[in-house]
Amino acid sequence: MTRVLVCVQPARGHVGPTKPVVEALVAAGHEVAVVTGARYREAFEKLGATVALLPEEADFDETDLDGTIPGRAGLRGLKLARFDLTHFVRAMPAQLSVIDAQEADVVLCDPLMMAGLALVRRDRRPRLLVLGFLPFLPPVPTGPPGHPVRGALLKALAPVLTGPAQKQARDLLGGDPGMLFTDWPLRSDGVLQMTCPGFEYPRAGAPLHFIGPTTVSATSEHPLPPWWADLDGGRPVVHVTQGTIANDDLGRLVEPTIDALAGEDVLVVATTCGGKLRPGPLPENVRVADFLPYDELLPRCAAMVSNGGYGGVNHALRHGVPLVVVGASEDKRDVAARVSWSGAGIGHARASVSPRTLRRDVHRVLAEPRHRTRARELAAEMAAGPTMDEVVKLITG
Repeated sequence: MTRVLVCVQPARGHVGPTKPVVEALVAAGHEVAVVTGARYREAFEKLGATVALLPEEADFDETDLDGTIPGRAGLRGLKLARFDLTHFVRAMPAQLSVIDAQEADVVLCDPLMMAGLALVRRDRRPRLLVLGFLPFLPPVPTGPPGHPVRGALLKALAPVLTGPAQKQARDLLGGDPGMLFTDWPLRSDGVLQMTCPGFEYPRAGAPLHFIGPTTVSATSEHPLPPWWADLDGGRPVVHVTQGTIANDDLGRLVEPTIDALAGEDVLVVATTCGGKLRPGPLPENVRVADFLPYDELLPRCAAMVSNGGYGGVNHALRHGVPLVVVGASEDKRDVAARVSWSGAGIGHARASVSPRTLRRDVHRVLAEPRHRTRARELAAEMAAGPTMDEVVKLITG
């Protein structure tokens, strides 16, 4: 029996891919404790894990970030980005207070849980593995291969964006951390990257173990809507979503996609994930739900339009679904770049594009076989990856 401590931020996009790993570890007879927020306590306890809650200053409600993170409301753009990064770092001592109270042989850590930065600098610590449900980033932002101009721009802007958080990390650690605070996974004992090699840039650093997407999205969690049979009506199904975080304004992508494809010979299936569509009637070829079971939906889709959530994009690729991605917040620029680089679709590393552009790109993805062919190749890579039993053995050594 191995004592495994799983540390995960209290956000759906982080908890979703972590739960199957926890469930498999428990089923294999290992002792599993989870450090997370109060909102997800029950979800992990149902899997048989014990749960240690983050202190209030390190916890938050992803559905009300402004209301649960003091000082965040009213910030926009660069100020908001810098605030969020500094807040992640500021939570480090509170996270460590819980983590250090646990006994573990192995720690599985969320890459955005900055306790990891402190752990990798210790001479004596448990084996530390990273939960790779975010794009694996290089030590210095350089952009994708073949984009030197964008790489130079990102490199120049990086200190402006990360400077306050880097100073916060230095102050909390009592000295120079010896790395950019977000790069601590490079010093870990390995990253369980939840994709396949064809969707990640080749690079050196911590060992990358490609385990494929782990998230399960079934009817037990998201029941089928009354209109589900419409998916079998013969029209190509195009799914559009803004995910669970950047969905406060569905006018960025969901509504423009509905406008772009209104009257087209496709069935548009939109998920709002807690967001609200503008009032008024929907076009005849549009169906809407709050959430849908992806394991049932994606095999029926001819294309997916996304704002670049890493988990959702990889879930689509697992089913060989080509993509149109438009995203600029969080890590979504990097996901959009990977979609284009991998050939599995068309990516725009920006906050929004016009309905005309969306219509053109969806038509290209549906009509040109190269994107679907590449998406299916990536699906085959994922299917050939390790089983969950093999992932458990990788974790427990």
